[in-house]
Amino acid sequence: MDLPDLCIDITGDVVEWQELLNGTQIVTVEGASADGWTLSGSVSWSIRDAEFAGEGDITLTRGDGAELFGSLVRARVSDLGESEAVEADHEMRLEYEIDGGSGPFDDAIGAAHAEARLSRETFSGTWLVKLDSSPLPR
Repeated sequence: MDLPDLCIDITGDVVEWQELLNGTQIVTVEGASADGWTLSGSVSWSIRDAEFAGEGDITLTRGDGAELFGSLVRARVSDLGESEAVEADHEMRLEYEIDGGSGPFDDAIGAAHAEARLSRETFSGTWLVKLDSSPLPR
């Protein structure tokens, strides 16, 4: 059964930011949407190698406890530089493979695309989730 696309606007906090000696940045975030979704996840990228694919994951949890799980497959993170007009340090374009979940999303597969802005303290963005299939209703 095909499910409708989900468009989730999420804002939240940067829980942890690590800078490794090899130039890899690893960020862990947690946030929520106005319509009852929460997000927890991580993303990594390299400031030295634009071809670095990045690693990370997301868990999207709906207000009723149903969850979607995704693995990061591509990350493009741009440094916005220092500007008083911008409240973020980085712009992110992320792609995830949705590979399951819980509740009605138990066998869900699909993809999620995110466009977000990130500072050292907060993030905000939109996650567009396209699910290809799901188990029959229970």
